[in-house]
Amino acid sequence: MKTKQSILVATDFSAPATLAVEKAASLAQKWHCPLNLLHVFNPLSWEHAKHLLPDVLLRGNPSAHHETCLDTLHHDLAGRYSLTKLSTSLTSGRASVSIAEHATTIGASLTVIGIRGEGIVHELALGGTAVKVLRRSPCPVLVVRQKPDQPYHRIAIATDFSATATRALRAALSMFPEAQHIAIHVSRAPYEGRMRLAGASLEDIERYRTDELAAAQRDMDAYLADADYEAAGGISRVIRHGYPAAVLLDELRRAPCDLLVLGRHGQSVLDEQLLGSITLNLLHHAPCDVLLVP
Repeated sequence: MKTKQSILVATDFSAPATLAVEKAASLAQKWHCPLNLLHVFNPLSWEHAKHLLPDVLLRGNPSAHHETCLDTLHHDLAGRYSLTKLSTSLTSGRASVSIAEHATTIGASLTVIGIRGEGIVHELALGGTAVKVLRRSPCPVLVVRQKPDQPYHRIAIATDFSATATRALRAALSMFPEAQHIAIHVSRAPYEGRMRLAGASLEDIERYRTDELAAAQRDMDAYLADADYEAAGGISRVIRHGYPAAVLLDELRRAPCDLLVLGRHGQSVLDEQLLGSITLNLLHHAPCDVLLVP
């Protein structure tokens, strides 16, 4: 690691959240960095859900029960992963807001969450808050889908050559320097539709696509050199024409990767809609873990 790390992992004690906790613990062990376990309790959602629960589940103090669960998890992880810088936090509120705020408070450099929860209260289902966490997060968000049996060996980085994409690549190189990195760019040939409407021949359209792909190759060379000129020569490159989410998913199926890295774009309404559609699509369908970089 080139920079000091501190990891926050959120859990609702579900099976998917357990995968996130195990991944976070393995990273903390490898990086020799602090790990904070966070559980967010939503009193309002709990009140709304009470009438759906059997009486046996309503006995006792839910907050005290969750604190006990955190303590048990703390002792288990500390023993199995030999973690000496392990702490727990129990807070209340909305999951997405509380996770991002806690990451800011403790100065986390990485937040880890599961793809979805299994609790009866939807607000505690962490996977449903992944994009919301990224919108507020001061640090990258790792969404865990796989069993954390092995380190990341092959990492795909989606790029549009923007400053955000450069930050995403630098984050991947810094966090996982030993992995194989593949930069993937999807060229959309923006004027192809107009050419078709104007009656352009298939040969003209194909020539236009070829020119766009050649320009993308030059942009890719510049992008990799700008992100890290020393590592640029060892980064694989994939440039294809099509719709970004579809092409990325196809590439992940064709040449399986352990991790997909995505950068977040600006703060406009359009950016938020794109973040909620393309990124959410990839979060739900990617066959690997996803790292979201703000």
